[in-house]
Amino acid sequence: MNRLSTLLLGAAIAGLLGCSGDDGNNNNNNNNPPAKPAVKTTQIDRMGRAGVNTALTDPFDIVQGMTSDQVKDSYNAVVDPAAAATQFKPNIATNLAILDSLDGVCGNQLLAGPSATAGRYDTLAGVLADDRLYVRTDKTTCTTYLGAEANAVGVTNDDCGGRTPLYNTIDVTYSALAIGQFSGVTNGFTQNNEGPPDITTFPFLKAPN
Repeated sequence: MNRLSTLLLGAAIAGLLGCSGDDGNNNNNNNNPPAKPAVKTTQIDRMGRAGVNTALTDPFDIVQGMTSDQVKDSYNAVVDPAAAATQFKPNIATNLAILDSLDGVCGNQLLAGPSATAGRYDTLAGVLADDRLYVRTDKTTCTTYLGAEANAVGVTNDDCGGRTPLYNTIDVTYSALAIGQFSGVTNGFTQNNEGPPDITTFPFLKAPN
């Protein structure tokens, strides 16, 4: 065997040993990752209503000692809804006051108190801190996002609520927060040219084209 052949054979053997991680003790799997990642115990999301965490827990980065993303992660990690209300209701009330002024009129936000006093935004803050989506099973009409919540807080609505892919949840959310209505504020996005999604078959998407 000539010198070049010997070098190539040696490189090939070294490469095979390097890929296998063999240290001569037959511990080939010492440096390999586990077969599947360990299950984490921290909840990473609790979204029920679109935009609540992003728009209301700390959108203006005013919580001391934490970034906005850290506040959102902390909110998502809370498992007990009662604990979430206690911990985040003050944050949400503060940001509701800011969003109430978007149209230049303070006090016309959904459920805002009648006068500019402390606690004016506590009612809606308490509702939204419990970030779960509710559906009324006694109703057969389902056309309104936040319909069940609207009925629960005394706003006239005879809808099952819930959330289908047809609802523009962001428009409804910001309309309620800025002008106290379920429409009127838009993010500018309209339905695409492909038409509405399929709402009868999971996962509620149109067939690819």
